[in-house]
Parts: sequence; structure tokens; C-alpha cells
Amino acid sequence: MKTAIVVATCLAFGSACSGGNAGSGSPASAGSAGAGGSTTTGGSAGATGGASGTSAGGAGNAGNAGSGGGVVLMPAMGTPGVWEKVTPPDADPALFTGASGFGMGNIVTDPARPTDLYVGGYGSIWKSTDYGLTWSKLNSNPNPPYLPLGHVLAVAGTTPATLWMANVNGAQHVFKSIDGGLTFTLTGTIPELPGAASLYSIVVDPNDATHLITGLHEQDQVLESTDGGVTWRVASGTGWPAGGISWFPFFIDTGDAATTSKTWFAIAQNGASAVMTSDAGKTWTTPKGIEKLQHPHGDTGLYQIGKTLFVAGVAATSGDGVYRSTDLGVNWTRVAQGSGGVVWGSPKNLYVMWGWACAGCGLKDGGPQYQTAPQPGDTWAMGTVPDGLTWGPNSVAATSDGTHAIFVGSMWATGLWRYVEP
Repeated sequence: MKTAIVVATCLAFGSACSGGNAGSGSPASAGSAGAGGSTTTGGSAGATGGASGTSAGGAGNAGNAGSGGGVVLMPAMGTPGVWEKVTPPDADPALFTGASGFGMGNIVTDPARPTDLYVGGYGSIWKSTDYGLTWSKLNSNPNPPYLPLGHVLAVAGTTPATLWMANVNGAQHVFKSIDGGLTFTLTGTIPELPGAASLYSIVVDPNDATHLITGLHEQDQVLESTDGGVTWRVASGTGWPAGGISWFPFFIDTGDAATTSKTWFAIAQNGASAVMTSDAGKTWTTPKGIEKLQHPHGDTGLYQIGKTLFVAGVAATSGDGVYRSTDLGVNWTRVAQGSGGVVWGSPKNLYVMWGWACAGCGLKDGGPQYQTAPQPGDTWAMGTVPDGLTWGPNSVAATSDGTHAIFVGSMWATGLWRYVEP
């Protein structure tokens, strides 16, 4: 692994938005994130009630139950305004020590169930049903392998939840579960690239659980699947910049399912520039203001709230820091300086932490350099974290109990940490 950041919009991908009201019974669509990713406005929820918008980024409000009955979300426990460690006590200590102690993996919110979060990919998958306060290890069959890369775990809000976990190597690149992670089937061929590396950054279309995009570990490609991860095609078309590796792509919620499916933001490591497409990868352009922006090694995020996007990065022509676009990614301006890896938020506030895939860096490499800002992100200030939170996140999952936004970060080498917004 080499040298990296997280973003979000609504539920599945990370931006803040309000969950829809319950409808005739279809599960709520959420934004993507994470984290990390871009999110979309929560759709209608059926018997399960409304979904809250969040995932690797922004937290929204819980939706209301419709004709399916009054579903009331349980309140989140915890101490508002304080980062609290929630690493499960039976997690393998080797995940947090030594040169291979990269933590528990990436963390995501179930787009249809605001109480449910998943974290894993680094030898085990864990689930929480209380907004990340407590965790149980899934007894998956087979158990997907240890794969300490970027965002190798993705979740769709189907019933039961669908999970994808990247495979280490081989012609089949994905472990897929359609029963909430209890059983997995190996699938995922790439006919154009039979010798491709592991999938690196899997995200799900907020409106279509059969539509996914991903980058490849230390390779210069972005891929798309339209059959639930069974097969993948190369989507690095005209205008794709040379020189980057380990790309993180994200869906951008345009407000329309058809155009959202084709509108992506992608950011690389070690070169190239952040780019966007509006035709599912056929053509790519570099937006104004983020020329040469890259992610640090191993993490990034994209946070969306309405038409406003936030991303953090390094090596941009305009400098390191947090960048904001108020026109769905056409133009960008730096709003915070300094090292930033993962950015996320709520309708109230924005947050960013620094970190990359270095198991033992922590304070000797500057610590998490936590910054916060009230919306809309014009004024940033250094925040405070507990002594044990010495390194930033691989990803941050966001959710809401209808009253409080809740964020759970899977921190490199330092476990799971949780914050209930006051």
C-alpha cells in the first residue's frame, strides 16, 4: 500500500438529507458515502418506515412511517459532543498493533435502516443495530479474506441487506451476500482485465442496488457493474487523466435517478487529478478549482448536501485542505487549509480528519488534525479529541435517530470511535 481521504452525501454515500415518508412498501433509497461516498435523498420506505439520510458522510433526519404503521426509531445513547471509543472488546488485538494494525476496515450505514451499521474487510465483518454503540461479529460463511485496502465493503438497503466484499485476487473479484452477510458467494469477473488487482473502493448507486462502481488497488482504472457485481466493465473513457492509481469514485445525487446513475466524481492517489463524468465514464473532465487534487493513501470521502459537495485532499494546485462546490461539482473553492483525509457532515456542521493507511503513525505524523465548521463551511476551527484518538479514519459512517446526527469512524489502528452531535 502507498500514500491518502473520505466524502459523503445522503444515506448510502454520505450526504445529509431528509428521509422520505413511507410509501407503498419500497425500501428507502439513501445516499452513498463513506466512507465514505456521495448520498442521495432518502426515498420512500414501506413497512420498515422511513430511512434517515447518511452513510460515509452526512446525517439526515429519520423518515416517518406511512401506511405501513408508525415505526419509531430508538434514541441514540451516548454523550453528545464527545468522541467515545466503541471498539468491540472481542475484536482481534492484532488489528490495532504492529505494522499490519490497520484497524477494522471501512464502515458503512445500511441505507434503509438508520440503526444498522457494518464495518469490516480486514479479516472479519461486524454489525451494529444501535447506531454503532455496540457490535457483533457476523458468522459469515465463508468468511471473506483479510484485505487491508481502501473501501472494500459496500452495503445496499435491500431486504435483507446486500453486502459486497472485495476478494484478494483471482478472476472473481467480489464476495456477495444477499442475506445480510450470513453467506457469501464468490463472483465478479472483469472480462476486459482478467488480471486486474483487487477492487478498492466499492460504492452502490443510491437508487439502484444492482449498479456499482469501484477503483482498483494501485491500478489506473474505474469500473462499473450493472448486474449487482457479477460482471464489471472499464469506465475510464475519453479525458481520463494518466498518472493516478487506487481511484475512489462516488455517485453525485443530481436529484434525478437517471442522471445520478451517470454522474460520478473520482479522485486518485499519487497523481492525475480529481475528475467528473456525466455519461457513466464515457468522457471525463477536470472541474475548475481542484486541478491535481488527490487523496492520501487508503482513504477519502465525498460529502454532499443538496447541490453542495465537499472533498478533502492533497497536492492540489491551490493547496491541501477541504474544497467546496455549490454547483454539483462544476466549480470548487478551498474553504479549509491543512491536512485533510475524510470530510463528513450534518445539516448543522462539517467535520474533517487527517489520516492515511499507516498503521503506527498517530501523533508522530501529526495526529488526526480534527477541524470543524458550522454549515455552510465558511469558517473552520480546530476541534478536540480524546487522548486515545491519535489517528484519523479510513472512513466515517453517518446516521441519525431523528434528533441527533451520529457519526462512527473506523480509525486507522485506533479502533472505532463514535460521536453524537449535540
